[in-house]
Amino acid sequence: ARTGADRLAAAQDAARAWADERAVGMQVEFVTVPARSVARALVKVAEEADATALVLGSSADGPHGHVVVGSTADHLLHSSRVPVAVAPRGYRASAVPGAGPLDVPVHRLTAAYGGSSGGHEAVRWAAALTREIDVRLRVASFGVRTPTMYPPEIGFDVEAEVSAQWREQMLDAQRALRLGDDVELVAPVGTSWPDAFERIDWEPNELLIVGSSSAGALRAVFLGSRATKLVRHSPVPTLVVPRGTQPLP
Repeated sequence: ARTGADRLAAAQDAARAWADERAVGMQVEFVTVPARSVARALVKVAEEADATALVLGSSADGPHGHVVVGSTADHLLHSSRVPVAVAPRGYRASAVPGAGPLDVPVHRLTAAYGGSSGGHEAVRWAAALTREIDVRLRVASFGVRTPTMYPPEIGFDVEAEVSAQWREQMLDAQRALRLGDDVELVAPVGTSWPDAFERIDWEPNELLIVGSSSAGALRAVFLGSRATKLVRHSPVPTLVVPRGTQPLP
């Protein structure tokens, strides 16, 4: 039978083989940390290394194309003190033909905004990041109209009017952030979360920025119900930013 040391060596060999092929030119360090759980070990390493973010893949149990939150990711999305990035299951970044493995173009970041103070922080953090890496910023407020919100007797016209009013209110709130004329503002409304996401375009390698709930501890990730839905239904990699996170220098 294989020992724990054998499994660790095999895992590190597989990681090195991946790094040799996909991370050419990047400094890669392998660290072994004893801990009671994977999540605790990741948090410990990230905090000791003053990491910019923890990056996770989706769980293997779930549909392709969407973020599938496993037990480790779920723990980190409710406790990490550094930003947590999660990619949809089966996600592959689009590289430039003929370029190196690290030359992955990102042209735009989308910051989710729901109108809360925590949302303000995440949007401003994303705005600062886009200035540092010279990419465009889009602010998006996602709305979902469910059958229980609009009884059949009120009619489609009233439903459309309420959705239009919500959209204008969110766009007004986005404009009040005064992020600049070059920032795109959108407020899609769908019949479900996937439908709301599909009502706007997504560029190759785009990243969705989501803020923590104001109910959580300062400088720790804590997802409220709305943020959880955004993460789970996002068609692109999602970066969750703890409250109080300072912009990158």
